[in-house]
Amino acid sequence: MGDGPSEMIMLMTGLIVAGLVSAVLLSTWDTMSQGLESQGELEIKDAKTRASLISDPSAISWDNTNDIATIFIQNSGTISLSIDDTYVFLDGNSMSVSAVDAEGVTWSKGVAIKFQIESSTDLTFVDEEEVFLSVGVSSLTTSPTGTYSLTEVVRLDV
Repeated sequence: MGDGPSEMIMLMTGLIVAGLVSAVLLSTWDTMSQGLESQGELEIKDAKTRASLISDPSAISWDNTNDIATIFIQNSGTISLSIDDTYVFLDGNSMSVSAVDAEGVTWSKGVAIKFQIESSTDLTFVDEEEVFLSVGVSSLTTSPTGTYSLTEVVRLDV
């Protein structure tokens, strides 16, 4: 009978430790579950965010004097895109991007936007020169924000 109280203490200690471990495991699992859910939402948003160059890639008109070109980008995804968050690189050079006649326009599925791209540095190209044109877009909705980028080889018409 001398072992009764010590066995009871050991049993209670074991139950307390088991309770603490299960609380830590449940908390960790909840955090992991939330992270996986957020990542899943981001992947879904990225899959719905798409854009396409609909300008003729074999004849992009480039003005060597003003370092300006005009391109048309169509929303080929299923969610609306942010016109203001569009970025463009031409031959590795960052371009300033401005939408033409797009005030009040929602860039929804199937809508094409005319963009004027302009270089802040002097870029000189020769006629029929082939360069890389990279375009990046973001979804209009946030939390999470879907993103998409495309790169095409285009021929400049100088």
